[in-house]
Amino acid sequence: MIDLVYFYFHTLFNYLVIYYLFYLSGRGFFLLLSKIYLRQNFIQENILNIRSNILYPIVGLIITGNVLIILNFFLPLKSFFVYFVLFISIFPNVFHLNKLTFNNKFIFFVNYIFIPSVLLVSVSDINFHYDAGYYHLNHQNWLRESKIIFGMTNIFWPFGMSSIYEYISAVLWTQKGLINIHYLSIIFIHFIYSFIFFNIYESKNTKLKNASVLLLIFSVLDNFGVLGGRNGFIYIQEVTKQDTSLSILLIFTGLMIIYSLYTNSFEKVDIITLSLFSLFIIQIKVSGVIIYYLLFIYFLTLITKNKIKLRTLIGLNTIPIFFGSIWLLKNYITSGCFIYPYTPSCKNYFRWFVAEDVAEVESYTSETSFAYMQFFQNKNLTFTNWLDYFFNQNGVFSEYYKAVYTNYLISLTVILIFTFIFFKFHRPPLFVTFVIFSYVLALSTYLIFYGPIPRYTSGLLMTSIATLAFFIKEERFSLLNKIILTSLFVVSIGLLPRLNSYINFYNNKSVALYNPYQVSNEYNIDNNLNWHKPQEGDRCWIDLECRFEEDPIQFENLGSFKVAFKISSD
Repeated sequence: MIDLVYFYFHTLFNYLVIYYLFYLSGRGFFLLLSKIYLRQNFIQENILNIRSNILYPIVGLIITGNVLIILNFFLPLKSFFVYFVLFISIFPNVFHLNKLTFNNKFIFFVNYIFIPSVLLVSVSDINFHYDAGYYHLNHQNWLRESKIIFGMTNIFWPFGMSSIYEYISAVLWTQKGLINIHYLSIIFIHFIYSFIFFNIYESKNTKLKNASVLLLIFSVLDNFGVLGGRNGFIYIQEVTKQDTSLSILLIFTGLMIIYSLYTNSFEKVDIITLSLFSLFIIQIKVSGVIIYYLLFIYFLTLITKNKIKLRTLIGLNTIPIFFGSIWLLKNYITSGCFIYPYTPSCKNYFRWFVAEDVAEVESYTSETSFAYMQFFQNKNLTFTNWLDYFFNQNGVFSEYYKAVYTNYLISLTVILIFTFIFFKFHRPPLFVTFVIFSYVLALSTYLIFYGPIPRYTSGLLMTSIATLAFFIKEERFSLLNKIILTSLFVVSIGLLPRLNSYINFYNNKSVALYNPYQVSNEYNIDNNLNWHKPQEGDRCWIDLECRFEEDPIQFENLGSFKVAFKISSD
């Protein structure tokens, strides 16, 4: 028992250290923001209609990730100076330490002890995603060991799918293991449950409370159904993958934009925060780009209703515009494309750029995501052909996809019946109704064309559930009191880790994630330029001298930068 207690507190302590570093970074950013834009020396208690401290860790991740992208133009990310700059980002908090208080002990316990304690059970049963060894970890290793490389996709094409996630992960490495990268994913899940708990326990915003209740019901239903469950709700994903984090940001940002339009409330700090969250979404994964459809409507509403002038709006978005420009420049330098591998964005005259490779990657990524685009480009194949292939002719994938979307429809039906019985119907303004349906339709269409596999569509499915809250109002019966809602919350988060995680946590009292530093591979040596590749499989893990593509590469110098060129095998 002593070993179990020690392992519990050791794991929780390590997680909270990382959590609070990002928390303080986000808080420091808001302090500067308040000083510059609002001319005040304190942070508003509520931002986006929720307690501002709920947002701090995610905003800290946004600022940290973008600062790391900038620093990598000049330095490898393992540099001491990089960590020194990150430390400076928490410095503004020194002048406001008296405000770092938590008045309600129960709320503090739930947010900073209970939620992470449950989620951290997953450390005893977590593993690397296959893509970790395929490209994620080695990409992070390149970022740690080298500043930005022109034509980095020539080393390995997946490096062009560069997510800001890789930059943040790269500074979380330790010689003892990479469990900190898993903690990064936990921060996002921690965030969404803190948001939900605030809405059901503290907030007086009926729409956000009802949306949170519906999400909790959806999460519980995720544990039942065809093939044992899974209906599109978030899950604790394998280490290095960011789909769950993306889904959380999509549901939160989309919901808050729609709520702002519904309440007709527009604050300066809210505008900046929503812009930063929207940028972060596409920096994590370009498939979240449809959030900009909502953000455009939000900005257009601000201007047309004379809430703000265009010049002021642009001024408020100076930081997101700057970060976004640097991100596009980084993409262009490393891949030759502003959005890789979207070929229309790849206009350049770089000697190292291979247009045929980008077109091949674009086709390959659509194919592996089972996107309708591949069928659409072939005029002999119809949408019905694609549906048949997706749900019936794709082996075990089809069975899984069919189960998830069947369970989603069952869950949606159950939730609709629940709302019909327990809530009164409410008709939101026509404009808000249009925004909700058009956004869900736009996101659905985009995902169908570019990849509707379940781990990509979780944000869409959760959004379709949460936005039902805008069509209901008060309860018909006084059923959802704090005791019932808190119990529902506990069941929801308690069911998120797998049963095996609890068993392993109790029995093994250890982190399941193995140390990639200790992974040994047998290599075939390529005498040309000393590259080698695995004898079996296609994973290099964290070996910078490992590649398995046919065309060798060489580096040339461009001033103080490196340029990676492919050497034709012809």
